[in-house]
Amino acid sequence: MKKLVGGLFQTQEDANLAYHALLDSGFPDAEISTFVHKPRPSTTRSTDVRVQDIARSAFIGGLIVGGLGALLGLLIGLGVLPHPFLEPGSAPRDGLFVFMSIVWGLIPGGLVGVILGAALRLLQSPEKAEVMSRQIEKRGVLVTVNVPDAQSETRARRVMEERRAVKVGLPSEKWDLDAWASPNDRSPSLRNLSETP
Repeated sequence: MKKLVGGLFQTQEDANLAYHALLDSGFPDAEISTFVHKPRPSTTRSTDVRVQDIARSAFIGGLIVGGLGALLGLLIGLGVLPHPFLEPGSAPRDGLFVFMSIVWGLIPGGLVGVILGAALRLLQSPEKAEVMSRQIEKRGVLVTVNVPDAQSETRARRVMEERRAVKVGLPSEKWDLDAWASPNDRSPSLRNLSETP
């Protein structure tokens, strides 16, 4: 069963040298293919942030910061924490005063929490995560060769490494098969070539 071996080269010149070196090493021309990285359309970037995710983050932020505001209001209402604009003994510390202190801590705290929660979710949008996580090779030329056995695979790897391949390996394990296109019509797609038994 044949196996596909690939080598990534930084320049077209290096890839051409490797191509001819593979031919000189006895690999048939029909078994050697070259691929270039497909340009990635800017429209494929995910910029959608689901409304449900924003609402969930806003709700959680409102609960957390609102709870902290209510706790702060309770402590001020009970007189544990002094209020800068409230002189000691100027207001009765009854149930209504404590309740209103909690409400005045809860409402602004909840609003601030909602805003912060939504803003935090927007900053962690899928586009930002995608840009940070995608480490796709965007340049170079990929040269592949079908090899019939382990001895031929070793020879193909050696030839590519001698011709300054940046990476050598099985395309299905090293590269995104859908990200590479043939510059000519005679070569099948990298995915089809890789999946051919």
